[in-house]
Amino acid sequence: MSSPGTIVPQQGEVGRADDVVVFLPPAGSVTSPYPPIAARLPGPAVLHCETPGRGRLADRPSPASVDEAVDRWTTELVGLLDPSTDQRLHLFGHSLGALFAYEVAARLEASGAARVATLCVSGAREPGSVPRSLVATAFEALRRRPPAEPGGADPGDDWVAHDLRMRREYRPTTASVRAPLALFCGTSDPFARPVEMEAWRRFTTGPFLGSFTFPGGHDYHLTAAEPVADTIRRLLERPTDPRHHTTNSGVKHEG
Repeated sequence: MSSPGTIVPQQGEVGRADDVVVFLPPAGSVTSPYPPIAARLPGPAVLHCETPGRGRLADRPSPASVDEAVDRWTTELVGLLDPSTDQRLHLFGHSLGALFAYEVAARLEASGAARVATLCVSGAREPGSVPRSLVATAFEALRRRPPAEPGGADPGDDWVAHDLRMRREYRPTTASVRAPLALFCGTSDPFARPVEMEAWRRFTTGPFLGSFTFPGGHDYHLTAAEPVADTIRRLLERPTDPRHHTTNSGVKHEG
């Protein structure tokens, strides 16, 4: 029996879809937290990346680094796409997932295997930055993890520690990408404040699509599925002319 894949489809047929949305996991996650958002995205095919070594992939080796995790997802993703079509790929990553999304975009652009039409990064400081507070971040992730089995050790402790180590050791593999960039953030996120998210703009030579803030802290996306999905949908439906930039209010400006 072949090993289970690290990418889980939620909706649509990837090979036939013009638009494919790929969600990258935050630190400490077992399964993707994004299905409520994806369910509000009619039209595109939706895929969720999951981290080996936990949950349904517990028998798979855990990635030792951000690069190793991203290499696995990118290889599998390319195998799912249809190379004979001009599919538009839209990446969304929150927290550690934002760095995953950036690195997936970098690899796809370097190989020419797919066109990254949108890079949505959420709740994370820019590549190469030093995490503000590993202890506080760990506390947040531990608070969100599933409860341990009675009498057993909680594997969530190991997952969080593992992901925080990957974040601490991560170094960007490229200075910038070409993908259009959109920034997502909670208004009171203590780990990546809205003004700090602006530093991401240095990491793409493509169009800046806007900064989008939502009420809440680091976990804003868990309670704002509808407005987050609506924002992603509008980004997918934006004009293809790169001179059109979208602001937080949804107003388009000529670049």
